[in-house]
Amino acid sequence: MFVGLFVFVQRGYSQGQLVPLDGNDVIKKAYKQLPKPHKSNVFVYYEPVLLPFVDDFSDYTGYPDTALWIGRQTFVNQSFAVAPPTLGCVTLDAVDERGFVYAHAKKTPFPADTLLSRPIRLDSVFSPIPLPLAPLDSVYFSFFYQPGGGLGEPWKRLGDAPEAEDSLLLEFGYQTGNIVLLYYITNFQMIGDTIKPNDTIISMCNPDLFIIADDYYFPGDKVEVPCDSVNGMETIWERVWGDAGKTLEEFIKIHSDTFRQVMIPITDWKYFNRGFQFRFRNYASLEFSSVLAWGSNVDFWNIDYVRLDRFRSWSDTAIDDIAFVHNPGSILEKYTAMPWNQFKGHETAELRTHFTNYLTNLSNDKKNSKYRYNILDENKNVIGFHDAGNCNIESFPITRNYQLIDKGDGDTCLHPYPELDSKSIAFPAASSDSVTIYVQHIFEEEGGGDKNPKNDTAFYTQKFYNYYAYDDGTPEAGYIVTSSSNPYKKSLALEFTLNRPDTLRAIDIYFNHTWNDATFINFTLSVWKDNNGMPGGEWYANEVSQEYSADLYGFQRFHLTEPLPISGTFYIGYQIAGLNNLLNVGFDQNKDTSLHTFWRTNAGWYKEFLVGTPMLRPVVGREFPQVEVIEQTARFDMKIYPNPAKDLLYIDLPEEIKNRDITIAIYTVTGQKIYEQAYRSEIATAHFTPGLYLLQIVDNKSGIKSVRKFSIVK
Repeated sequence: MFVGLFVFVQRGYSQGQLVPLDGNDVIKKAYKQLPKPHKSNVFVYYEPVLLPFVDDFSDYTGYPDTALWIGRQTFVNQSFAVAPPTLGCVTLDAVDERGFVYAHAKKTPFPADTLLSRPIRLDSVFSPIPLPLAPLDSVYFSFFYQPGGGLGEPWKRLGDAPEAEDSLLLEFGYQTGNIVLLYYITNFQMIGDTIKPNDTIISMCNPDLFIIADDYYFPGDKVEVPCDSVNGMETIWERVWGDAGKTLEEFIKIHSDTFRQVMIPITDWKYFNRGFQFRFRNYASLEFSSVLAWGSNVDFWNIDYVRLDRFRSWSDTAIDDIAFVHNPGSILEKYTAMPWNQFKGHETAELRTHFTNYLTNLSNDKKNSKYRYNILDENKNVIGFHDAGNCNIESFPITRNYQLIDKGDGDTCLHPYPELDSKSIAFPAASSDSVTIYVQHIFEEEGGGDKNPKNDTAFYTQKFYNYYAYDDGTPEAGYIVTSSSNPYKKSLALEFTLNRPDTLRAIDIYFNHTWNDATFINFTLSVWKDNNGMPGGEWYANEVSQEYSADLYGFQRFHLTEPLPISGTFYIGYQIAGLNNLLNVGFDQNKDTSLHTFWRTNAGWYKEFLVGTPMLRPVVGREFPQVEVIEQTARFDMKIYPNPAKDLLYIDLPEEIKNRDITIAIYTVTGQKIYEQAYRSEIATAHFTPGLYLLQIVDNKSGIKSVRKFSIVK
């Protein structure tokens, strides 16, 4: 069986201090939880949904809602849009549903994400009574969109803007009644031998399927192969709208707003059937401009408030809806999370004095609105609340002009800045390190006339755990400290301040995944004392190795060799020797801690000017239960040989480590575990496919891990 697929190898490089993401780690984590497909011929059928079709992406994040959408390529979030119509949007970019840059990505525009609706019944309506639908019923499709990349100076950008050759497309589809091959379920496969153009590559997961190479590939390269066929109803697609890439500044000059609403009438009889669908698609192009800027997640488009319904018109641009535009966020002034024992007794100093609410009225009329918030404990009991009462909020449905905080028309309106008073909140008396508090914001129309209550509530989970955090856990970019010629170590330091003396036990660092996670370097994990608002003398320094956990995602925890008593202001970070050694650390662009971030490539420290925060977190408090910390230096005495291996791989550990409860695991570079056993000094590798692998050693008592790369040849 011939399968007409092109194969591409994932290669790349990067540059600069602030770099785009190599992928989307939030999506990567979600993808890990999905059931894997069975290898059998599959027929898919999706039950059509009924009119009206409405989604403003306000009450969930992650993959699109399966009640309305098919597929998981796009990312629903509250992070990437500038002044969206309502809370949340869906983002199309250059990464797939697993959070990795598409295997077929290239420098010229390539098809990237697809946001695909479920089939929609455009043949009939069923409420209040069943009736057939026809073009005379004035069916309109509408949506808001925005090119990504944010506004302002380069160091204030949010994501990446699509270039002029990139594009966003909208297509309408109708079913023909035929059953056809829709697509293949695919997986990545390591190349074991040198492959020439036009050679056949057999799929290891389904020997009946193969692809034809279009280029030279070598042992260790990775290709995408088909594993299973998926059949379904044939759909004919036609392009009905599109826009070329541009910066948000250029977009605003054209449309006088941060988002533009598009109205499209559906007038062709062929769409009025049981299987009408629509899909958004974007074409992206990777940026391989220089050494450090490898092909990463680029060319963002944000889409919001998708509506499809009858009895509409060209002028039906207003929406009878008042809503939140952004989540008010943490109750803390400085951090997004902090230890409970550092917060308790210092509530007034640590709490924000007020929330900042970004509110909107998308209708044509002034609305009498009301706002309140509730503070809830772990059992969802109310421990504090604030009722701001009523006020009139003005209409700005067409051009919002960033006027998202409304103070009413001559009225005293307290909605935008509700106070937060620690004395009115009955915080728990818990003495543990961990407490969770929930914040519920409610903004709604008086009398219940709002037709979309989903975006009337904004919810935030406030964590008081055993660590400090400035970041919200989602990186919008990568942060790198570089130096072209300086002999000094490249260093990053992030400032934190304790309310009472404590013990530093570990440091969490969020490493952005690079292509194939091929970079493993040693660096010095560091803690500095304060020197008049700048990093001073070293409080702690120990060489460690950059590692990835078994699932290759998330923060990496580095335990200190000994608990470090600390007090007052301190700084955590790293130091790197070698001009070519770099660490790509997650960078949260929705929280600005530039005043607390310092870098050094020579003898002096400098405050950061980039708007955002590197994702490092100090872990403090009580001793970790049932955890024995292995000497960090002992972890790096592991030797594996020969490398490359052929028939046997030998593993040499220090004697004091060999006697522990040790597990050995081997992963492919795509994260698939192919071997796991208790420690042994040699592993038979003759039956493994030639290619690149990761060997992980885990101390099961402490949870500490070490990872090494190795390859297998024949």
